[in-house]
Amino acid sequence: MAASENTPSDKPEPESTDAELLQNQISEGANHDQQPIEVVFDVDQILNDAEQVARLDDHESATPLNPTPKRPPGPGLFEAICWMFGVFGAHFAGIILFIVGTFFYLLTTTNLGKTSEEIRKQFTQFFADHTLEMAGVEQGIFVLIVMLAVGLRFGKGVLAKLNLQPFAISTGVLLFICVLPLSMLSGEFYRLAFEAWSTFTEQIPWLQQFNEMQTMELVKEMAENSPLWALVLVIAVFPAIGEEIVFRGVIGRGLLARWGLIPGILITSVMFGMVHAHPAHVIAVIPLGMFMHFVYYVTRSFWAPILVHFMNNAFAVTIAKMIGKLPENAAKLGDETQAVHPLILLAAVLFIAVVCFYLWKTRVKYVNPNGSEWNPGYVSNESPPPGNNITRERGRAALGFYPGMTLLYINFLVMMSFFGLQ
Repeated sequence: MAASENTPSDKPEPESTDAELLQNQISEGANHDQQPIEVVFDVDQILNDAEQVARLDDHESATPLNPTPKRPPGPGLFEAICWMFGVFGAHFAGIILFIVGTFFYLLTTTNLGKTSEEIRKQFTQFFADHTLEMAGVEQGIFVLIVMLAVGLRFGKGVLAKLNLQPFAISTGVLLFICVLPLSMLSGEFYRLAFEAWSTFTEQIPWLQQFNEMQTMELVKEMAENSPLWALVLVIAVFPAIGEEIVFRGVIGRGLLARWGLIPGILITSVMFGMVHAHPAHVIAVIPLGMFMHFVYYVTRSFWAPILVHFMNNAFAVTIAKMIGKLPENAAKLGDETQAVHPLILLAAVLFIAVVCFYLWKTRVKYVNPNGSEWNPGYVSNESPPPGNNITRERGRAALGFYPGMTLLYINFLVMMSFFGLQ
């Protein structure tokens, strides 16, 4: 026991009794025993606090939440309009390149005429004999320009922004059988729009110049003297890649992020229709563009709209090529002037509507480890950044959808068989 320190004093302290000494010893011992208990208690509290902080940090690092909302990416509406006109410019560049190549080809292989009229006739005849080649160069240059422009616009990570993830095989089969109903609906839209346009141009004759821009008439002319594989490459493959990159990949990305899902799809599809020049064709392809953009959103795969676009164009080209070998009723599928029976249209609409509802129920989502849906802070189809434990999950639909869609498609085929084209 440590001796107590006494303050010097002139007066001597009174001596402590034995009882007081014993009480002082007990009190000092108690104070001595309490000190390590308080120290141990403080250490344990610090360890507990540190453990809780560590667990919280681990939980936050393993559970990436959606990023703080940020400014949606471009293009905005003005830039989207510029991209739309850029499509015309890219096609024009392809035509100019073909004309220049034709000039050097004629210059080295034939004798060019001495007058401008003779040269014009030579060019006109060459273009008439090589329509498919001119279309191939035009479309090929268009795709190359688009790829270069998109690479410059998006920079690093362009593939992640487009999202090239594969989609389910069952979805691909479903999209395949949608081609015929979609073609029937699109053809009927074209017929009605063309009738209205023809009535309108009777009052304003100079507008009939737009009738020279009918794509299907050009396709029918090329189909007579061109192999099917070349037609599919030029009319189906190139447009499916180039136009989908521009409209669903670039324009649609910015408009969906800034305007939302439904307005973004609608505006993008209207722009997609406008590049098809002829007013009747514009009206006909707007619903098709809406369907392709919807498919892109629900599958989170850029390959899905490319597939739909390709199959639609390939179907039209195949019908145009084989129209002389098909039965009379089937051959009418390639004639947009033929009216479609209302029951066929009703069956097609019902089937496509149920398919869209099914695709929405089974749409693909990106899910955080905590179960919340991941998004970059705006409506988007882009894939999430790697390394964040975000999973790609596809929704489930009720089993009743499968027999229901089967019966509706059979009903559509039965209506086609019974009523055909009027």
